[in-house]
Amino acid sequence: MTRQLVRNGIRSHPVRVMKRAALVVAIPFLGTACFFATKSDFDRLQQDIAGTQAGSSAADSVQRTYLIEVTRSMRLLTDSVNALSRRVNAMKTATESDLASMKEDIQQLQDLSGQSEQRLRDMRAAIEDKTTQPAPTAVDSSAAASSAGGPGPAQLLQAGRDQLLKGGNSSARAAFAELIQKYPRSDLVPEAMFYTAQAYAAERNNDAADAEYASLIQKFPKSPRVPTAMYKRALSLQSQKKTAEARRLFQDIIKRFPRSDEAALADERLQSIK
Repeated sequence: MTRQLVRNGIRSHPVRVMKRAALVVAIPFLGTACFFATKSDFDRLQQDIAGTQAGSSAADSVQRTYLIEVTRSMRLLTDSVNALSRRVNAMKTATESDLASMKEDIQQLQDLSGQSEQRLRDMRAAIEDKTTQPAPTAVDSSAAASSAGGPGPAQLLQAGRDQLLKGGNSSARAAFAELIQKYPRSDLVPEAMFYTAQAYAAERNNDAADAEYASLIQKFPKSPRVPTAMYKRALSLQSQKKTAEARRLFQDIIKRFPRSDEAALADERLQSIK
C-alpha cells in the first residue's frame, strides 16, 4: 500500500520530485565549496595571528626600550638630586662655620674694646686722683680737706664697677648715684645709669632695672649703651609674656642700629617669636 502511495505521489507531483533530486545532486558540491572557503579563511586567520604576534612583539620591544630609558633617566635624576643635596649640606656646614668664626672675631673685638675702655677709665681715674690731691699750703689741714672736691666721675664709676663685681649692689648704686648727682654733665653719666640698671637686675628687681634702662634711652639716645639697654628691656618684656611690646622693641633695635650686635640678636629673637 505504501509503495502505491509513493507511486501515486510521484505521479501526482513530478515537479516536486525533480526539485528534490536537484538538491541531492547539489549537496556534495556545496560541501566541497564550503570546505575550500574555510581553509582559506583559516590561512588568513593564521597570517593575521602571526602579524598580530609580530606587532605585539615589536610593541613589547618598544615598551621595554622606553622603560629602560625612563629607568636610566630616573637614576640620573636621583644622582643629580643626591649630588645637589650634598652640595647644599656642604654649603650649609661652611656657612655655619663661617658664622661661628665671625662670632668669635666679634667677641674678641668686643673683649679688646672693653679692655681699652677699662684702661681709659683707669687712666682718667688716676689723673683725677692726682688733680684732687690738695696742694701743700699753710692753711689748716681740715680746711684743706674740706676744700677738696672728692673723687671724680671716673673714680666713682670705677668704684661702683668694683663693688658690682664683688656683689655689693647697694654700694655700687650709691657710687653711681653720687656720680650722676655731682657730675650731671659728665659723659660717664650714661655709663653710671647703665650699671645702675645692671645692679637692680642682679637683685632681680626687674621693674627698677627696666625703668633705669628706659631713662637712659630717653635722656641719652646717642649713647653707645642704648642698643644694649633696648635689648635688655625687650628681653625683660618677653620674659613677662608681653610679646607684642617685645617684638616692637626688637624691630626698633634693628631699624635704629642695623649694624650692631644687638640687631643680630634681636633678629634671632624675632625669628623665635614667629
